[in-house]
Amino acid sequence: MRTSAQPVALVSAFVPSGDPNDPSLHIHATTLSSFTTVSLAPPLVAFSIREPSRMTDALRAGVASPEPHPSESPDRLVQSAFARQPHFLIHILSFTQQSMSNFFARPGAQTYPTSHQHVPDDHPFRHHPMQPSKAVEGQLIPTEAIGSLACSLVYQLDLTSPDLHGTTEFVNGCVHTNEAGSALFLAQIHDVEIGHEHMDSKPRPLVYWQQGYCST
Repeated sequence: MRTSAQPVALVSAFVPSGDPNDPSLHIHATTLSSFTTVSLAPPLVAFSIREPSRMTDALRAGVASPEPHPSESPDRLVQSAFARQPHFLIHILSFTQQSMSNFFARPGAQTYPTSHQHVPDDHPFRHHPMQPSKAVEGQLIPTEAIGSLACSLVYQLDLTSPDLHGTTEFVNGCVHTNEAGSALFLAQIHDVEIGHEHMDSKPRPLVYWQQGYCST
């Protein structure tokens, strides 16, 4: 897969500040090592994140959907599953945002306070153009990104679960361990936000290839 170029994307969601003297929410972001589109109808994307992590906790905590009535038809139950509100964003980065990708790829990357108080000096949200999200109140989108997807969770799969592999023996082996692993998330896209739509030139995509960054 090193020889196959991959887009670079961030996921951002809200987390509590963790400080009893600061009740505001903070924006937590993580660079995704695995991200792909799944379907246009309905609009779905998939990505995986290592567990345990603050990001997986933040994504699950933000899920909120209407409770369907037990008498509703199966078709109506499916519709209810897609009636959620977007609660996190996926940002597809441009070539000018390599430092942002590197910052959020580090374990324990600092969060960004929505109150804009006590912002760390080295936080990339201070050094890259940002603007308020119209789809997820309180969130920010990087202006120079290719685009930001406002999403809600539809499905999650524990990739360390023994039920995932069953009893099938693969030719090259498939060994389940109890070590920390990853979770696969399926997300519905509710809106697409373009921060650079009024810029004279469109940004070039940030691409990861042969263990380094490049562009098209």
